[in-house]
Amino acid sequence: MRKLLILLGFVGGFICNSARAAEMVNVEYIHLLIEQKWGITVPYNPSVTNPKVAANMEYLLGMVDIANKRLNGDATTDYLHSEYATKQAADTVAAIDAADRLIKIEPKFWVTTTADTSEFEFKMSAAGTFMVDWGDGTRDIIKRINTTKDTYSHIYTAPGEYTIGIGGFATEYNANDYVATISFSGTDGAPNTTVAGISGDLGAVFQTIGSGTNFSTQPRFSETFAHCKNLTGTIPENLFAGLSGAPVAQMFHRTFLNCNGLSGAIPVGLFSGIAGAPGAMTFSSTFSGCSNLSGAIPGTLFANIQGKPQIGLFWNTFNGCSKLSGSIPADLFAGIKGAPVPSLFHGTFLGCNNLTGSIPTNLFSGIQGKPASYMFGSTFYGCNGLSGNIPADLFAGITGVPASFMFNETFRECSGLTGGIPATLFAGITGAPADNMFSATFRDCTNLTDEIPGALFAGISGAPAVSMFSNTFYGCSGLTGPIPEKLFGKLSGAPAVSMFNHTFYGCNGLTGPIPEKLFGTLSGAPAPGMFYNTFNGCINLSGSIPENLFGTFSGAPAANMFQGTFSGCSGLSGPIPEKLFGTLSGVPATNMFAFTFNGCRGLSGSIPENLFAGISGAPAANMFQATFYGCNSLTGSIPTNLFAGIKGAPAVNMFQSTFSYTGVNSIPENLFGDISGPAQANMFVSTFYHCASLTGPSARINGKYLYEIWPDATDEQVGKCYCEDTKLDDYSDILTTWK
Repeated sequence: MRKLLILLGFVGGFICNSARAAEMVNVEYIHLLIEQKWGITVPYNPSVTNPKVAANMEYLLGMVDIANKRLNGDATTDYLHSEYATKQAADTVAAIDAADRLIKIEPKFWVTTTADTSEFEFKMSAAGTFMVDWGDGTRDIIKRINTTKDTYSHIYTAPGEYTIGIGGFATEYNANDYVATISFSGTDGAPNTTVAGISGDLGAVFQTIGSGTNFSTQPRFSETFAHCKNLTGTIPENLFAGLSGAPVAQMFHRTFLNCNGLSGAIPVGLFSGIAGAPGAMTFSSTFSGCSNLSGAIPGTLFANIQGKPQIGLFWNTFNGCSKLSGSIPADLFAGIKGAPVPSLFHGTFLGCNNLTGSIPTNLFSGIQGKPASYMFGSTFYGCNGLSGNIPADLFAGITGVPASFMFNETFRECSGLTGGIPATLFAGITGAPADNMFSATFRDCTNLTDEIPGALFAGISGAPAVSMFSNTFYGCSGLTGPIPEKLFGKLSGAPAVSMFNHTFYGCNGLTGPIPEKLFGTLSGAPAPGMFYNTFNGCINLSGSIPENLFGTFSGAPAANMFQGTFSGCSGLSGPIPEKLFGTLSGVPATNMFAFTFNGCRGLSGSIPENLFAGISGAPAANMFQATFYGCNSLTGSIPTNLFAGIKGAPAVNMFQSTFSYTGVNSIPENLFGDISGPAQANMFVSTFYHCASLTGPSARINGKYLYEIWPDATDEQVGKCYCEDTKLDDYSDILTTWK
């Protein structure tokens, strides 16, 4: 007994009160005492057959060792093998003091707060017994028998910088894969402003339980430090050292999201303890927004993760890590083998503009099978430091029917990529189009060169899909040569919304005529934005516009359907085909022909009489805004029936700059149909601006001049409508506001 008391006094400052009565204790007493004090059940020694038998100091200290291991996750004491572990009987004084003083929870993980912290809180969902040292001399023991998410907070007597230590050992985790084991993220999505630094092994407190084969035995650090905007320093090398077993869904989902104060390199062995098949979204957005992490991505970061792809596995993993440098490791995803799944590599390197070198040829070699939605959406978006050619076999394992957004923005703004687009890059893709399947795939890849491969999308066939080729080559000013006639495979059927929206926008290196069969055999009612700015800025395209370019449309106009389609195509020549837009019929739509031929100064001849013949009804905003603006080679009289079906109240911008800078020479009676009602903003602003060849009367509706119908119209409504049209018969009578 004396030896035990000396031990207790040495370790915990025990002072023996000789006046205190003591009774001998049995084995059961020790176990019940530990359970009552610490909330843990310590197993009986196998040699004990009767719990009522008297306990000695050897047994008592052995149970202390086991309790410390249970509370701390590993052995922190070895009293059983000390000189105090004797056969002498243990009494109540020794047992109570041992439970109070020798059994301890030691901190394993620390958080340093900002200097002005007056309150600190965190959320936890694990079961077990834990200790929180709040850094001001206060320690709380937290005993949890369930895995519900609860908030723990502490108020300090004065603001200051505190070091908070957390210890203990989890015994169970919440089975809901959306519930984080521990989180310091702000409340209700607000940033956390109190966390300034972290150190230690969080995984030692929240270890893998057993083999970690399910959600109840494997912790999840989803959003653990998300939005900790004042967190600085480096990520501790051993932060998750206590983990083992296979990863589970969302295990590291958004762990460091928007921790833009973290710096230094990503530790090589950060995830080295876990091994096996991944779970859904295991590494989604793990480092997203960590804009000050630097150095190269460790090639072995995911080396122990091996198995089939899972949904969102590497979704936005390094998104916004703009200071990461060096090449993308060739074997970074080597262990992932199997068929694509949705969002597998969606935004993985998005915005990593300091990554350099070529894209490794075998980076995705383990991915083989049918396409999945978003599988490579935005994968390299904004990686303008990447260089060299796009590997021809990068997606060689992808075969089958297209999936929505599968290559959406994959290489967008990769302005350092050079060479031609590999002809076989998408060779395995065959079947009906899917929504946004190639939208903005190469957008703003300004240094891609050579001709667009004729068979690039050869496997595509069937009815168009929404935004299927929207922005595909937007801004690819380095591409040269003609547009291949069968570039888009074998399309047929009704148009889809934004299907060729901005497809070749800004491709000023493309040459030659527009192929007549470029868009297949389209038919049916127009769709909104279907050819919005398709060839806008393609200044070196030449030849005539094919009459059957857009197939055989019929039906009511749609918003933005031909807005800016040929805008800036100054090299196109010849007359505008009369049946270019099919047999449209119905009420005007917003922006339907805004800027359609804007700047096409090579187009010649007269405007076709029936170009818009079937359109009738009330005006729509911007419906013919700048439609023929700058077409100075268009000549002859404006057709009498060009807008004959338009009637009703004016709309904003409806005829703004429609014929400005054209060579037309006369305005027919009732050109603008039968419009009446209050003037609207920009409705006739610059409509005939600088049409120097105009003669005869200015525009009239049912015998009355426009300026007579709207004598009080303002400059913002009709200003410069006839500016410099001095040859008009009534030019001197036109109100000043109109000219």
